[in-house]
Amino acid sequence: MSTRGNFLTNNLFRKIAGALALGTLCFASLNALAQVSKTITDDGAVISTTQPKANTVVPSAHPKIEEALPAGSVVVFSNFGTGDNLYGPSGWTEAGLEANDFPIAEAMSFTPAANYALVRIDIAMTYVSGTNGMTLILAQDNSGIPGKPLFKTTFTNLPDFGSCCTIQTVTLNPQTSPIALKSGHTYWLYPMPANTTSYLVWNQDTTNQGGNGAVSRDYGKTWNPAALSPFGAFDIYGMQVGK
Repeated sequence: MSTRGNFLTNNLFRKIAGALALGTLCFASLNALAQVSKTITDDGAVISTTQPKANTVVPSAHPKIEEALPAGSVVVFSNFGTGDNLYGPSGWTEAGLEANDFPIAEAMSFTPAANYALVRIDIAMTYVSGTNGMTLILAQDNSGIPGKPLFKTTFTNLPDFGSCCTIQTVTLNPQTSPIALKSGHTYWLYPMPANTTSYLVWNQDTTNQGGNGAVSRDYGKTWNPAALSPFGAFDIYGMQVGK
């Protein structure tokens, strides 16, 4: 065969091999995503479900992180379970437009029974695809939906959806960064995906605590009230102040 013939043949083989490799990559990606199923609720929220991954359970994860709480801290709200039942395998979808058919975010509310200075927030967030990161927002109430943000922080490198039991934690110093949580006032916690490609999951609690939630399909610009049950798993710690 001529040199030109060899070149054409080799080039053809390279193109075929490249196409096969690309096809295999796409199949692997689709196969991974196929393990995640989604259900849209009557309120417009989206639940993602997958099978738990083997050999990822850390039974005593929550008690260990509680040891780091500042002295005098108490639970303001918590719906975490215990041990390897810390949070569930399903959760609320938090995703951008490119990761879902539409942008989606869910918010959960809580109402303190006393006056507190915010000390720490823990939340169970996991990662499916796209950019691995989020902004976590604590907000005031605005007539039954999230209102003005009181606090924001970012997280990256979230654990894979289906794994347990890594929790995202942010600790605040009530002396230098005081955030007041007032008795009888409603507050909202919600994550926002890092960008339009992010597909994240707020894993649901295993204690079956639900309540007043809210759903946004425009990255938090507008919210609609929703009865969400169970809630996404989270807790709030504070130091009681005043009477």
